[in-house]
Amino acid sequence: MTALSRHLRIASALVLLGVAVPLSAQTQLDPARAAAATPTDAATQALIRAQEEATSAGLDSENAYAPASPGDSDLGDQLILKRLEKVQPFTAWLDSSVFWTDNAANVSNGEIDDWFYVGGVNISWQQRLKGRFYGDAYIGQHWYRYDELDALDYENGEASLGLIVLAPELANSVFFLNYYYQRITQGLDDSPIYDTHNIRFGAQKTFLIDRLNSVNLSLMSSFSVDAEPDVLRRHEQSLHVGYNFKITRELLLSLTYRLIYYDYFNLEDREDWYQNFGAYVTWRPKKYLELSAGYNFTLNKSNIDAFEYEAQLAGPSVVLKYQF
Repeated sequence: MTALSRHLRIASALVLLGVAVPLSAQTQLDPARAAAATPTDAATQALIRAQEEATSAGLDSENAYAPASPGDSDLGDQLILKRLEKVQPFTAWLDSSVFWTDNAANVSNGEIDDWFYVGGVNISWQQRLKGRFYGDAYIGQHWYRYDELDALDYENGEASLGLIVLAPELANSVFFLNYYYQRITQGLDDSPIYDTHNIRFGAQKTFLIDRLNSVNLSLMSSFSVDAEPDVLRRHEQSLHVGYNFKITRELLLSLTYRLIYYDYFNLEDREDWYQNFGAYVTWRPKKYLELSAGYNFTLNKSNIDAFEYEAQLAGPSVVLKYQF
């Protein structure tokens, strides 16, 4: 099925439901953009997690601070170092989320709200190769299922393989380079409706402010090597900023901001500026269990008016994780 025939089939199905959605709807034209708006953007999250663990050597998550004392103003926060456990290179996890959105198709006009489910299975590998160099790999598959607008359903498969480099002389910054592949289908046995091969590189830095507060900063460039359909081929430049506040040892508040520039060089010189604002509360009662609830607001500006849209997204998520 070609990309155009798929869009026509979806539009026809929505008309039968009494819903008029233009063919410029992002969720129809480019499901990869819709997938990136959800907190289950697993390949990116796996990379950030690996970078944080590598750059901090576990100090920000596994070690405790000494109790507050009158001498803190002179000595500063006193970190109690624990004996590090043997690093487990593999992490496998299942994630399951339910989201509500006020613009399921990501359209500029005629927004329709809907609920949708996202379920995924993932595995990542991150291992020190030599000195400051780490190998990093990820593979995952996610299923997106909409409640009312089920014509928008799709599956998102992702894989990446690359290198992480620690730079302690640059305030413990982390640099990365990887190959990234994405394959989107409507049924795992079907031919892909979108697939892309990209080379990505960038840098990430975690700033530990004190025992409760930290800030993450990440810059990434993604260059398209090949994509099908060719009209959706694009380069991407992104900035990610995150603020984290430890409410308790198990409870974390996160505020995030993402800015992405999309350069579609086969679609009438289309250029998009995408912004995503997020707020999340995450509870980690066990090493293997993570429960969270979040809210996102997305604003997409384009030099082609039909591709501009706003969307809200909110819902709970659960993650079951195992390291080996």
